[in-house]
Amino acid sequence: MTLGVFASLLGGVGLFLLGMWLMTEGLKLAAGGALQAVLESWTRSAPRGFLAGVLITALLQSSSAVTVATLGFVNAGLLSLAQAVWLIIGANVGTTMTGWLVALVGVKIDVAALALPLIGLGMLGRLAFRGRSRLFGAAQAMAGFGAFFLGVGVLQGAFADLMGDMGHLFTGDATFAALLIALALGVLVTVLTQSSSAAIALALTAAASGEIPLSMAAMAVIGTNIGTTSTAILAALSATPAARRVATAHVIFNVTAATGALLLLSPLLWLSTWLTSGFNPQADTPAILAMFHTLFNLLGAVIMALMGARLITFLQRRFVSAEESLARPRYLDPTLAKVPDLALRGLVLEAERMREAAFAMVARRREAGAGAGATDPGQLLPLGRAIRTFIGEMSAGPLPDTVADALPDVIRAVQHLEEIERMSLRLRTPPADIAAASAGWPTLRQALSDSLTGPGPHAADPELAYARLIETAEQAYQQVKTDLLQATARGALPVGRLDDALDLADAVRRCAEMAAKTHRRLGPWEGHPDTAHEEAQAAAG
Repeated sequence: MTLGVFASLLGGVGLFLLGMWLMTEGLKLAAGGALQAVLESWTRSAPRGFLAGVLITALLQSSSAVTVATLGFVNAGLLSLAQAVWLIIGANVGTTMTGWLVALVGVKIDVAALALPLIGLGMLGRLAFRGRSRLFGAAQAMAGFGAFFLGVGVLQGAFADLMGDMGHLFTGDATFAALLIALALGVLVTVLTQSSSAAIALALTAAASGEIPLSMAAMAVIGTNIGTTSTAILAALSATPAARRVATAHVIFNVTAATGALLLLSPLLWLSTWLTSGFNPQADTPAILAMFHTLFNLLGAVIMALMGARLITFLQRRFVSAEESLARPRYLDPTLAKVPDLALRGLVLEAERMREAAFAMVARRREAGAGAGATDPGQLLPLGRAIRTFIGEMSAGPLPDTVADALPDVIRAVQHLEEIERMSLRLRTPPADIAAASAGWPTLRQALSDSLTGPGPHAADPELAYARLIETAEQAYQQVKTDLLQATARGALPVGRLDDALDLADAVRRCAEMAAKTHRRLGPWEGHPDTAHEEAQAAAG
């Protein structure tokens, strides 16, 4: 391969990628909030989610844009895993539109006659509509289409020259080794360019030369499906658990579709040729390959539909973080709701687990440095919602008096624990100047420790013990508050530091009060931990 041919190939890929980027970003600008609206409203069922993925990707010409948006919605809790999986499957089918653009337009017409005016008009539009985002985006997308087709034209010329120099290497039937090489090249080009669309364009423009056997070109197309999983794998290395599950679904789909295409290579090529010839008796290799690409991705979608429920269950059990493990109920099996006494046992155990986690947060954060308290908020909220939902299911039927009396206490305990989590975000070790402003900090912090520990099961008068814990925390807070105000008046504590100091003291007091109230609510309903655990597990199992 001469240096000129290599430069043309490199420039063609660069123009293609530039065009894809301009198209994608321009169309996103032109769409405004439509992408978010479609993703939120069109994903209420698997077919609608699949269709949304197909249509949006076909319009944006980038499955990556849809995937990134999907990951964002999953992390924000706006999309479930099932909805995200079907969007990803649809996006992979929608990305086959690139092959049809190349096959039906890119290799059929005088590229320069189409591309150059589009680039010129698009860039003039960018200048004219600079302050009007939607028109600006549409103009940018137009320029992107021009660059896209110009890149296809450069690739066509480069492959024509390449086939003139190396065409003899591809004559005759494709051997098994040649097919493997073609597959590997499809994977490699996709990994290097991080764009399956660019790799597809390379494969189709190379096939348009007529020198490469159809089966080899098809193997390269299959390779692009495998190679595009590299983006998802790289993204999953440092992603959130929700994003890792979606990325894993992306990998599973592409590998499934590619495997199906490899196993059914000859039948799929025959079907692609037959279907394409039915629409156009003069169909050429690029059109057949575009049909092949579409068919085996649809085959992958059918396979995924058949294993959909099992796949979702499989993914939900993977990449579970400590926070997600905490958020998932451990003792609230739906079967328990039908047996109120055992259901109460499960509820108390779940509330105890929530209490343990909340108190551990307080202990950790009160010893942290400045700024550390602002991390990982809301870990307990999903568990609190699950407990309330379970109580709602229990309340749908008749309840014994004991259970009916206990449920309000469990609900209030959950509310106290959620308040503790919110207050704990403000906790930290008092900075030196704030600690020096009051001698009452150790007493206040000890009151918090005593409230976290609780009066214990052997307190002679539990109600009196709870009241003393709350009163001690309040008195310690009032002493610290008085000291801080006096220190500020004397100039020992800067005025600008007073609000931070009072906020910290109030957070310690509030956590202590909520901890004591949590013990008071749960105390009457706590049985022997081992017995309760065994009973709940037996009912759930």
